[in-house]
Formats: sequence, structure tokens, C-alpha cells
Amino acid sequence: MDLLTAIILGLVQALTEFLPVSSSGHLVLGQALLGAHDDGGAAFEIAVHFGTLLSVLVVFRLEVVRLFRATFGALAAPSRIGERWKADADLRLAGAIVLGCIPAGIVGLAFKDELEAAFDSVFGVCVALICTGVVLLATRLARPGDGEVTIGRALLIGAAQAAAIMPGVSRSGSTIATALFLGVDRDLAARYSFLLSLPVIFGATLLQARDLIEAPPPGDALLALGAGALVSFVAGIAALVLLLRLVRSGWFAHFGWYCLAAGIAGLIWLA
Repeated sequence: MDLLTAIILGLVQALTEFLPVSSSGHLVLGQALLGAHDDGGAAFEIAVHFGTLLSVLVVFRLEVVRLFRATFGALAAPSRIGERWKADADLRLAGAIVLGCIPAGIVGLAFKDELEAAFDSVFGVCVALICTGVVLLATRLARPGDGEVTIGRALLIGAAQAAAIMPGVSRSGSTIATALFLGVDRDLAARYSFLLSLPVIFGATLLQARDLIEAPPPGDALLALGAGALVSFVAGIAALVLLLRLVRSGWFAHFGWYCLAAGIAGLIWLA
């Protein structure tokens, strides 16, 4: 993969990671259109996702600090965890994030090889994009809610995130949509979705790191990987701030039309 292609795909990753249009699906389609194939397997996918992981940490740095403080504060006084759980919203959110990651962790470990193979199916990505579009449009039927992310809701949203491991299924789209259907406050649904991505992307990076150590990409590919990660980090910050504003303004469902158009256009291109 040459440097220019890496920069383009890194930009695609950043702009689509947080918008509910499936970044992994766009990377598969982008690589197919550009004729780019990463010899390191999922190395480039990991690099650009790591860049967007850092962008989430930057944008939500204060909230991440509060979540860690609440968690370690509760662990320091285990006899008062029940009391703290009822009184501290940050502790409950931290617990919901941990619970929400369990389904994706199970699916990622159990079906690692099958999921990697799915990135080779452009047809499957197109179908998944169409399904994502239908789900996003259906959120217009969701009743406005003001609830928080309870244990049960966290597990259901986590199941939606697990389904989004498949390329073409939007992670942010599926998790935010599920939260809205469950009556979670719109702003909290968006924040929870992005915070939920942190441990999942970090865990996926560690899982793939072993394979990369055993079979590292060629030296001339490292520059492309670094460039893709840097571009996805910088552009990811801007995309994340933009999406938060769009979700709050009620524009979330409209992304469904784009997913439908992208999926159908991809099927036409394959025909």
C-alpha cells in the first residue's frame, strides 16, 4: 500500500468511524475501489482504528478521568460499593461500559478467523450497509427517552456492538440505535456509544498484536501504517465533535439514506 492510499483510507476511517455508516465497510469498499490490499492482513485496519481510539480519548478525556476515579474509588472501599453504586452516576456508567463490552469480547475471541475472512467479501459489506440503513431509518419510530444505561440495557447495547464487528454494520449506528429504542437519553446514548468503543478497540488491537509480532508487515509498509493512523487520529477528533452535534440535533436517522445508497451502489458496481 502506497503512502497516498494510506492517507486516503485513513481519512475514510476517521470520517466514517463515528458517523453511523460503518468505517470497516468503507475501508473494505475503499480498498476494493483503490485496488489496495494490505499484505499484513488486518494491520492497516488496526492502525487506523487505533488512531480513532486516541481521538476518543482526547475528546472524552475529562469523562474518562471521572470514570477511572469513580471505579478506583469504589474498589478502594469494597464494603461501600453498593452505596456508591446508587449515588454515583459515573460509577454506574463505568459498570455499564464493562458489561457492554462482554458480548463483543466473546464474539471477537470465538469467531476471530471468520470475522477476518468477512473483510474479503465486498458483497457482504454491501448487504450489511443496506441493513444498517434500515435500522437507522427505523430510529425515527423510537420514542424520546430520558433514561440511563442500566445493566440490562448495557448488555443489549453490547450485543448490538458485537454484531457490528461484521464489516458493513455500523458500530456507532447499531449501539446508538439500540440505546434509543431502549429509551436512553439521546445525548447519553451517543456518549455511551463512543466510550464503549474504547475497551473494544483497545482489546482488538492487543488481540491482533500477537499476529503482527509473529508476522510483522514489511518495513516499507510501516510508513503507510503510521500515516494512516495519524490521519485517522486528527480527522477523527473533528468527525467526533461533528457527530455529537448531529445526534443532539436529531439528524441521526438521516444517515440511513446514505447507507442504503452506498450499499445499493456497491451491489450495482459488483454486478
